[in-house]
Amino acid sequence: MLGGRHVFYFVDKEPLVLWVVAALLFANTFLMLSLEFGSKFILARHVPPIVNWYQDNSIAIQFVLVVMLAAIFLFFRKRVRHVGRK
Repeated sequence: MLGGRHVFYFVDKEPLVLWVVAALLFANTFLMLSLEFGSKFILARHVPPIVNWYQDNSIAIQFVLVVMLAAIFLFFRKRVRHVGRK
């Protein structure tokens, strides 16, 4: 059978920084999508400038968080094991 999935896991406990960055990534995704859909219907035209700044830069923040996740796996590569295809 072609394909399958690769399985990677940490030998010991996952680093705390991985959990923090993953939580920030999910929170950013939720806020980004809620602002995208909610700004058209719920939010008024006059919102604080920080909300406008976040809405303009949320995709860049998302990209930085994904790069940080990749960097975490590179920094802790000695603790990551590959099982193979299942």
